[in-house]
Amino acid sequence: MIKMDKKAKVLVIGDLMIDSYLIGHCDRIALDAPVPIVDVKEEKDVLGGAGNVIRNLASLGAKVSVMSVVGSDDNAKLLKHMLDEVETKSFLLEQKGRKTSKKTRIMTANQQIFRFDHESRNNISFDNVKKLYEKLQEKINAYDVILLADYGKGVLTKDFTQKIISYANKNNVKTVVDPFGTDYSKYQGAYLIIPNKDEAITATGIEIENSDDLLETLKEIKNKFETKEAIITLSEQGVALLKDDKLSVLPTVSLEVYDVTGVGDTLLASIGFALALDNDIVSSLEFANLATGVVLRKAGTATVSLAEIESDQVDLDKKIIETHLSCQLK
Repeated sequence: MIKMDKKAKVLVIGDLMIDSYLIGHCDRIALDAPVPIVDVKEEKDVLGGAGNVIRNLASLGAKVSVMSVVGSDDNAKLLKHMLDEVETKSFLLEQKGRKTSKKTRIMTANQQIFRFDHESRNNISFDNVKKLYEKLQEKINAYDVILLADYGKGVLTKDFTQKIISYANKNNVKTVVDPFGTDYSKYQGAYLIIPNKDEAITATGIEIENSDDLLETLKEIKNKFETKEAIITLSEQGVALLKDDKLSVLPTVSLEVYDVTGVGDTLLASIGFALALDNDIVSSLEFANLATGVVLRKAGTATVSLAEIESDQVDLDKKIIETHLSCQLK
């Protein structure tokens, strides 16, 4: 496990949203249209997007703050209430005419059969960028790490993102990015960008077919976008890391995947949490692998606790010992 000799203080900046679930039973088709009828038995709302990153950080025990822009609507009120429930210090600006993001999923038999979105995807106003940046300048020394949770909904404009990273670097605060889109110049100078394999291919133009390609891509990310560390997530194969100019692959915990919803949020939160506690990149990634392993076994937008991670660590250590003994007996 990682060292934990202080309280992690983390700022999340990005696109907040509500994940809403209508859960029920489906056993018939409508008479007026060829569509399934779901008899709704349960309705629930949870924090999604950057909000799910916050939920995971709170579950891990971090002191969390958030900066974002929402609409002037009922969903914004609900969002603020949900943030209060997880004891998050919020600096939220309301923008007239903007819709607070809400994704509603219709679920039956643990399967999502339909989703409808209520959101705005245009960039936030210049005035709101100015206000958020001024607040960041005022509070920068209160944070160990800044997490940029970009879902393409307009909060993290290119200009604003570059201002955040530049100011954080001047104040020796790490910035970790969950990227969106194809233009990674937006994240130039960040401590760490977390692309998956397909995103890394798109961002660099390098086709990844073997280990040599993977190493070349990692080097390209670090050099082209001037990051301090370079990683690529490889789904069930783990995480590829550029370490001492060489390729290192940290394997994930072997498990049965139940639901991939929100796993990227957990990865961002757990890496940020570990880095905020002054752990090195390898220890932070090993911790994050355990955290995402827990969440993959849960349905829907889920969180992870330290107790669950410690339990998986015990299981993993046991497997390593058993494998070692088995090899010795052969």
